[in-house]
Amino acid sequence: MCKVKVDPRVRLLLAVSLTTLAALFNSLTSLGLLLAATVLLCLVFGWAGMSLLRRAKWLLGFFVLMAVLQSVFNPSGNAIFAVNGAAVLSTGGVLLGACFLCRMMVIVFSAGILAAAGSRAMIQSLVALKLPYELAFMTTCALSFIPMIGADMKDSVTALQLRGVELGKLPWASRLSVYGYLVIPVLEGIVIKARELSCAMEMRAFRAYSKRTSYTVLSLTARDYMIMALTLAVFVLGLFLYFT
Repeated sequence: MCKVKVDPRVRLLLAVSLTTLAALFNSLTSLGLLLAATVLLCLVFGWAGMSLLRRAKWLLGFFVLMAVLQSVFNPSGNAIFAVNGAAVLSTGGVLLGACFLCRMMVIVFSAGILAAAGSRAMIQSLVALKLPYELAFMTTCALSFIPMIGADMKDSVTALQLRGVELGKLPWASRLSVYGYLVIPVLEGIVIKARELSCAMEMRAFRAYSKRTSYTVLSLTARDYMIMALTLAVFVLGLFLYFT
């Protein structure tokens, strides 16, 4: 799998451009082409591989849910499945659900382009864009806590299942109540970890000086400028072709 080394700011521009187009496009054809281009860019600039796809598999179920909701509340096209004359699943709902799935997959693969650079490189790219270092550091720290929440929640559910509680056999009301009880300890653990991180930063004299020096210094090359210019040109061209 090819992985071209570029400045993290190039990856950031690519991700912003792709996600912006995904938010603006409403045509399945346009979103499908955009998704194909995003996957191609992931292959070129590096991505998280199959682990990224496994984390995004919940989108398939969400796609079905969105298709059903669109068919029920905004029916359009021909009815695929109906109950008492009311369309539960229609071609219009499936189309809108497919658009939603493509849009979310573009966002997921765009995140993969950023993840391939590493958290340290992304901090430096934000600092190079004149963003305060504290804000850039807090942003990356906040993103790092997201997988921690998922891992802690998974461990709590596993511990509950080892005690003989089968969540799959509980009624929906009881299941939501159990998850509600599990969320509070998980959030408390995250708060404790955040406090420990804050204490560790203070013990290492974080923000002791008004200016910071860094071992890693980013510099844009001619190839980076060329890729950024090409990205902006394709971004503007995509908007022009879609809205004209």
